[in-house]
Amino acid sequence: MANHEDSPSSPHNDSPEPLNSNCHTSSADPAGSPTAKTRIPAIALAARFLFHFDDQKSDDQPAWRTAAHWFIFWGVIIGLFYALAFRGGWRLFGEYNRLRLVPMVLILAIDLVWCGNRLLIGAVHLTSNRRAEGRNPSEPINTQAILLLVLVILLKYALLLSLPYGARRQPLDWREQLGIFYPDVLYRPLILMPIWGRWAMTMALVIGRIAPASSNRLQQMASGMTLSRLMLQWLGCSTLTVMYCCGAGEHLARGVFIVVGVMLAAYLVSFVLARRAGGQTEATVCATGLAGELAFLLVYLPVATNIYGW
Repeated sequence: MANHEDSPSSPHNDSPEPLNSNCHTSSADPAGSPTAKTRIPAIALAARFLFHFDDQKSDDQPAWRTAAHWFIFWGVIIGLFYALAFRGGWRLFGEYNRLRLVPMVLILAIDLVWCGNRLLIGAVHLTSNRRAEGRNPSEPINTQAILLLVLVILLKYALLLSLPYGARRQPLDWREQLGIFYPDVLYRPLILMPIWGRWAMTMALVIGRIAPASSNRLQQMASGMTLSRLMLQWLGCSTLTVMYCCGAGEHLARGVFIVVGVMLAAYLVSFVLARRAGGQTEATVCATGLAGELAFLLVYLPVATNIYGW
């Protein structure tokens, strides 16, 4: 009987689990730890990096390791957005003596303010000798940075204005059957330019070492990129470029010249900037992306003149 009376008060019997049992979970998995936070997918982290959403709270996300794998994807999205914006601006504002003045201003504004803002800021930080990562710098922009900014804007606008119309469509060309996946000549460099710029950024992550003072997310992205993946992405970008930039089979060599020229330019710029900054930083990676875009336009224009005519 005594044992029976004591049993209800025993803590080891079939009593319900205490309501505050989750305190063990919170001690093992505190609210501030990465496992307790909402995990952001790599594709979203890549967008945060490329579009300059600099919230340092996401630096400890584990998906940063594969975020750079999505740079090419976002380059395609940006290129399609440029093409659609240009099409709308062209229809709305037209052209003057075969110069698309206002539509190209629209593209340049979108590039400088949003889609390519990250790349331009990286180059400005390097020129103005600001802090390597370029986050919340306090130093004013010097004259060299202002001159670089003006030069890049003028050069990019002049190159965009010089894009050729191209020849009329050839019904016998098998690529004409691809529909929207084979746009008119004028739209193709607008799509390819941001793709090559983002590929150049991935190359910078592979070339050389990462600077010791660089951000955690940059170190993770670099550790997740391999040379084999980089070359596989280069092969995909090259295939699309050759298909878009070769009017016929005899122009294949010119298409190869474009892709090889962009690769060499991106490599040289990445190497020089890394040497100057003591390793790759976010600024050098972004500046290499800007150099990749300009290199594509500079190599494409003289070749396109011989392929398509004006």
